[in-house]
Amino acid sequence: MTERARADAAGAERADAAATPARTRTPTRTRRRRPGGGRPLLTAACGLALAGWMLAGSLPAPGGTAGHGHGEPPPVAGGRVIQVDDTTDDDTIGSLAARETCANGTDPAAYSWSPSRDGGEAVRRITERGRLIVGVDQNSYLWGYRAPDDPQTVIGFDIDLARAVAADLLGDPARVTLRPIPTDQRIPLLENREVDMVIRSMSITCDRWEAVAFSAPYFDTGQQLLAPRWSGITGFDSSLAGMRVCSGDDTTARVLLEREPHGAELVTAGGHLDCLVRIQLGEADALMTDGALAAAHAAQDPTMRLIGEPVKEESYGIAMNLDDQDLVRRVNAILEDYRSGGDSSAWQLAYRTWLADWFPPDISPEPAAPRYRD
Repeated sequence: MTERARADAAGAERADAAATPARTRTPTRTRRRRPGGGRPLLTAACGLALAGWMLAGSLPAPGGTAGHGHGEPPPVAGGRVIQVDDTTDDDTIGSLAARETCANGTDPAAYSWSPSRDGGEAVRRITERGRLIVGVDQNSYLWGYRAPDDPQTVIGFDIDLARAVAADLLGDPARVTLRPIPTDQRIPLLENREVDMVIRSMSITCDRWEAVAFSAPYFDTGQQLLAPRWSGITGFDSSLAGMRVCSGDDTTARVLLEREPHGAELVTAGGHLDCLVRIQLGEADALMTDGALAAAHAAQDPTMRLIGEPVKEESYGIAMNLDDQDLVRRVNAILEDYRSGGDSSAWQLAYRTWLADWFPPDISPEPAAPRYRD
């Protein structure tokens, strides 16, 4: 078996909540196709969006919210600021990827607790249960999506990471229940302890640190525009005037577009894939989302292209309940192992399996550098 075949087999995951996941099938990899030769397009995107809407509707409605402030999150009193180089043109944030800074000057991606394998209440709760419950996406191509040859199987970069966490905590990567969840339910489900963690390309932000705790970052990305190849949009600038730009609800993209619309009309949808469908249906002119997710959309629909450079630099983290500091430390220890080993690391294997074919050839991502508060 080739390395790619072994890697693909390792990515397969049963998503049924009641069944023990099993890797019995090798997912079909989608090769790069030229425009006009791609098959996913509108039908596949609509199918994925419909599946997401149907499953999201079956989720129990969260009740109430947990108290905040138990994890000493970075202060956000007075609001957050986006630092932009003074040379930036007034008409655009431009190609300078600005990282969010909390009110006290803290980078939210550098505020997690240092790694530790010492147990605690949260880790003990998972080990006694014998299963890890992880909130994931089922609609993000390459990150967390249903396998083309088996709609009961969820595969992708984030899914490989969820299995690695389960393997470390419980000794078996199959002892994980993958629970597909909609974007706007990530935090409520964590607060109500209906999931142990969320691994769903979730950006680490100051506001979110008020409600949940994050691991150290595991992937660096940035906000970027996606539009049809024939679009006249040239960047996050005045070319957006009069355009309909879509973003998912409860996303950092929406915050950015509300702050700097550049004359565009903001169109919101349940998630970034729903925005892609809106563009394909002619109901929006462009989408703003994480650059990593935008690259996956361009792979899924070759009529789309990424516009300009990333506008805002941010990082993905594993989100957990704000009170579960021991679990956060344990996950950070797992991430240390996951990204160690250079080109032979589990992180690099997952990157080559899912993402390398679709990122520009001049980009060779490395794992996000760990940064801790203590």
